[in-house]
Amino acid sequence: MKSEKSFALFVFSSILFFALFFLWITFHRGPLGKVRIERAVVCVDVDDSGVPYGVGGRFSFGIRQLCMVMDSTGGEEDDSVRLRWYYRGQLIHEEIQLLGDGRDESRMFYLLREDGAPLPLGAYEIQVDLNDRPIRRIPFAVVEGNGTAEKSL
Repeated sequence: MKSEKSFALFVFSSILFFALFFLWITFHRGPLGKVRIERAVVCVDVDDSGVPYGVGGRFSFGIRQLCMVMDSTGGEEDDSVRLRWYYRGQLIHEEIQLLGDGRDESRMFYLLREDGAPLPLGAYEIQVDLNDRPIRRIPFAVVEGNGTAEKSL
């Protein structure tokens, strides 16, 4: 008799657990919300239509600015993206934008020096956080000689 009650309690508890788990999965937004990052690339710039050119991971010394193009879809009122630009492991620039309009769009983020001088040689990295959760790291470098992208004017 005791084992039958224990078995019935076990079955009831299991069904209740799976029902609550299913409801949580179905309705929980999760840390990323409804927004999705479809593409993120480093490039020299974008053309008049918003298409990136000079996309690459190695850029020739003498370049004065770089652009990171990111395509996002969805989004709710409080969704945000944070970009951190690192040079040789040190944070050099940070920017936060709200994505809460729910539109699908491309966003451009630029890195340039205030004095207009070329970006220094070395290793760089972009850390992309969505709703304060790291989702992507994009390494790239400014190198002597021929990079994979053309120099900016």
